[in-house]
Amino acid sequence: MSFTQQKEDKEIEEALVRDLQAGNLEAYDRIAELYQKKIYALSFNLMRNQMDAQDVTQEVLLTLFRKINTFQGKSAFSSWVYRITLNASYMKLRSKKKEPNISIDELLPSFNGAGFQQEKIQDWSENTESLLFTNETREVIKKAVDLLPEKEKVVFLLRDVEGLSTEKVSEILDLTVPAVKSRLHRGRLFLRKKLSGYFEEYSSPKGEIWSVVKSALTCCSTILKGPWSKKPRILLKN
Repeated sequence: MSFTQQKEDKEIEEALVRDLQAGNLEAYDRIAELYQKKIYALSFNLMRNQMDAQDVTQEVLLTLFRKINTFQGKSAFSSWVYRITLNASYMKLRSKKKEPNISIDELLPSFNGAGFQQEKIQDWSENTESLLFTNETREVIKKAVDLLPEKEKVVFLLRDVEGLSTEKVSEILDLTVPAVKSRLHRGRLFLRKKLSGYFEEYSSPKGEIWSVVKSALTCCSTILKGPWSKKPRILLKN
């Protein structure tokens, strides 16, 4: 997207927010159309449950309507929407039974005293891209992402799946840019090691691990979106 297009989209969004704050319900409909799929995708990726993601989507859309006058424009409106979505999703998750957490350190590469990696992560064949779209491989990738610890997972989802910039993720999560980069790096290392085992039979001496991992992560932007089941938007009474 060009800088000019981004500027125009931002101006349109700001105008819609002002209109909604002034009581224009048509502006709410436009905002709902712009964000409902993004809200659903993020909540679904965090909870991996369609009904829960639909509930969160409806809850967030209602919150946007009820709380629109509390938005002061100190950050981008989209960042505000993502923060509300994350909070609603986490509250939903906390209401359910938690599964045991897995330490990310257990699956990160280890290094010896000289600074060399102690175990070799299997290289993947350069032609494994075609495998990424099989049902089995999709499930493997989704399960690997589900194993990410919460802090690394949300950064990965926002940055690599939703395609937001590092600066945008920093604003949404109220983290420094270096902190976002660190969590993203740790998350990617975690996924690389988890997925390497699955692809080891397709090894090739010339294969480059990260090039194939990157293909897998790019594929995730489609795989992890999940099925979008559109529900009627909230009916608002005058």
